Amino acid sequence: MYGGSSSPRRDQPNAKRNQSNSYQHAGTYQPPAVSGSYAQQQTQITEDSLRTQYEAEATANTVLSQMTTQRYQLQNAHDQVTGMKETTEMAKRELADLASKTLKKKRRLQLIVAALGTLDFLLLVRLFYCGGSFFCRRHY
Repeated sequence: MYGGSSSPRRDQPNAKRNQSNSYQHAGTYQPPAVSGSYAQQQTQITEDSLRTQYEAEATANTVLSQMTTQRYQLQNAHDQVTGMKETTEMAKRELADLASKTLKKKRRLQLIVAALGTLDFLLLVRLFYCGGSFFCRRHY
């Protein structure tokens, strides 16, 4: 399979293979260039496979570490959003309470203004009825 005569890489020297750690750095699969006896070829293939496995494991560990960091960042953001929602709800309730209290005070002041306006109107009528005197003597 790797040592077959139809492999185009068999005739090439191992210089390129020795320059990089893996045959997968180019982004596409290229089988390793092997030479020597069958046992040496199998050893080279096994070594290359192990090197590739270690690189893949290192990459997986890096990705796992980054994903763990991102998980904690997302959890922290989630906690902050939850806290912000709670704070917003509390502020919403407090604003609703303030609006309710303000409306009650406004209604009370409107009632006082209406009562004083009515009293003022009645006193004005009494002044006209009594001829400008505070004490009306027409009924005595």
